[in-house]
Amino acid sequence: MTEHSQRNSPPTLWDQATQLWRDLTLGFGDAVLILRWGVMRALYHRALGHELREIEAIVRRAVRDEAEAFELPPLNPRAKRQSPSRQQDGLEHSRQDRPRADPEDPMTWPVVFRMTPRIPCKHIGPREHSGPRKRKEPLENRPCRNYALRIEAVRRVIWHPDAFVLRYARHLARKAQASLRVLADFIDRFGPRPEADPSSTTQHAVAPPNAKLIEPG
Repeated sequence: MTEHSQRNSPPTLWDQATQLWRDLTLGFGDAVLILRWGVMRALYHRALGHELREIEAIVRRAVRDEAEAFELPPLNPRAKRQSPSRQQDGLEHSRQDRPRADPEDPMTWPVVFRMTPRIPCKHIGPREHSGPRKRKEPLENRPCRNYALRIEAVRRVIWHPDAFVLRYARHLARKAQASLRVLADFIDRFGPRPEADPSSTTQHAVAPPNAKLIEPG
């Protein structure tokens, strides 16, 4: 991993992530080996998930620290989005030009490292069966293909962090610009209006008191 002159996050974050990734691959195997297995026992699957989530959390902290301290030049406005038909045509064309993923070459895998952790889906509402919930035994096999893709994604960020940090810094800058535009629109629509000039307001004539309405004495 090469050092960058603008890297401001503590180097222990990257060093710790690198060491944990090496420990993971030594204990469970690399992404290619895990993809070959296809399934693994639930006990190992659970342990691999805990270790992988810890590495991802450390990498997210390191990327976020560097991206927030990254000094970017003024961003150019984004180009207008194409129509849905043109987007679909371009997507199909890019899929045809993209080389097919090779299970033995992780560099060809279409992986993405997410800066937001995955939120597990929880069942809402009553369960269909009224019986007790079935627990999975440790000897049950579970698929591990998703873990192989996530291991490869975090490896690319650890070994080549500069491009990912720059991309995330641009994402934060565009997000801040969008927030400022929303705030400016809100102030224009609902902000304080200028007070009216008292001299320009018309004085309402006060009617003289009616003697019939005044009680005697």
